[in-house]
Amino acid sequence: MLIIGERINATRKHVGAAVANKDEKYIIKEATEQEQFGAHMIDVNAGKSPEKEVEDMKWLMELVQKHTKLPICIDSANSKAVAAALQLNKNGRPLVNSVTDEQPKIESILPLVKQYDTMVVALLIDEKGVADTVNRRMEIADSLVNKILKIGIKIEDIYVDPCIFPLSTNGINGLDAAESIMKIKAKFPGIKTTCGLSNISYGLPLRALINQAFVVMLMTAGLDSALIDPLDKKMVSLVYAAKALLNKDEYCMDYITAAREEKLV
Repeated sequence: MLIIGERINATRKHVGAAVANKDEKYIIKEATEQEQFGAHMIDVNAGKSPEKEVEDMKWLMELVQKHTKLPICIDSANSKAVAAALQLNKNGRPLVNSVTDEQPKIESILPLVKQYDTMVVALLIDEKGVADTVNRRMEIADSLVNKILKIGIKIEDIYVDPCIFPLSTNGINGLDAAESIMKIKAKFPGIKTTCGLSNISYGLPLRALINQAFVVMLMTAGLDSALIDPLDKKMVSLVYAAKALLNKDEYCMDYITAAREEKLV
């Protein structure tokens, strides 16, 4: 289970202010703490101010990579910002988040994924909008995944994001997400899945509790990765415990190591 630290996102109030003010100390703390608490990859999103996104992305990439060796999840729908980040990447193989099944994105983002040999998030959105049912998710996944494969990207380098909708708007949304993940994994053997997990709890009290339950539910359905807050030790603990229970942690060694490193509660 790949834990992508979600905290360096300029759409978050305090991070956006830190990026605008070029507050290195704040961003360094966010990066290093996420690594310390168990992230395997750091998400970098500079998208608060579209007119400054390329400049801000460059600043974040250089700063984050100076203070952590974790690979980067380059989080942008702007191909110019993605290209700028890839040119600066030095922390191993990045994950481009994301490409959708919209022609402008296919034409601008996918060539960068191919050129730089990155992994890629296939976000289930097309010209008609966001996939909001299991059937729509499967329809878009079939189209988008095959387009990605056609240009020579390996199946194991594709992370499908089914798009998570809040539970507060429809009680079926959690179950639909789990069913979609199972069906996508069955249709495309070897493919991976990811999601912005905390979307499920939007509008609800005690959001962390919903998120923590949801990660176990989706891991049981086959989830391979998620953007989460690694400073939520309960969340990280449940990820390690679920991984062991799902027979994805030989002799429970990852769980035991994390416990010894005091990452679990």
